[in-house]
Amino acid sequence: MNPIEILYEDEDIIAINKPAGLLSQGTPDPKRPHAISVLKEQLRPQEGKDFNLFLHHRLDKDTSGVLLLGKSSRANSPLTEIFREHQIQKTYLALSLRKENSFDVISHPTFIVENHLAPVRGNNKQLMRMVKVNKGGWKAETHFLLLDTFPGFFLIEAKPITGRTHQIRVHLAGEKLPIAGDNLYGGKSTLVPRLLLHAQKLKLNHPITKKELLIEAPLPKDFNSVLAKLKK
Repeated sequence: MNPIEILYEDEDIIAINKPAGLLSQGTPDPKRPHAISVLKEQLRPQEGKDFNLFLHHRLDKDTSGVLLLGKSSRANSPLTEIFREHQIQKTYLALSLRKENSFDVISHPTFIVENHLAPVRGNNKQLMRMVKVNKGGWKAETHFLLLDTFPGFFLIEAKPITGRTHQIRVHLAGEKLPIAGDNLYGGKSTLVPRLLLHAQKLKLNHPITKKELLIEAPLPKDFNSVLAKLKK
């Protein structure tokens, strides 16, 4: 596996550009690579054997982009507070399909989706989906902005206010604007290689120094390649 791109690092935190296809955290299979295991192996020459990385948020396996990890014990509590109290601004880029009777995003390029979500599992008991519910569930809110239009597609910026599992995916699918390559929520497309959702930016105050940080991850090659084809 190629080295993971490091976007920001100091003694307390590290931010990486997680590639699509790599899990954020481990599974019961110890041989299955994930962001922490790969990064620890990559950092071992400089950090030595006894060091830890602490996960405070996750990206779906097929989502690329900024993933922030703690490096020091002293940063753990303030990082937990930052994410729990939503004191962090996340910005994603998504390529959405134009479905029939979809939300009129051209006439309304800025829109907000706010509802409640809850998990359900399919017949195999393994494949989890999030669905909109009228009672119970967890509040979920995302702010969207149309950035560009293409034949059959929209490039959309998403800023989740809450951080629910699959939140952006479910919210766009609910507006009949599923993310291209998202087979779970109706975005199947032969024109894209995978789920085209990218965590582009994280903005927060450093957990120790309190200075404002803006961490950005460039779009991966496969995402850029699809955009280039659509612009022709």
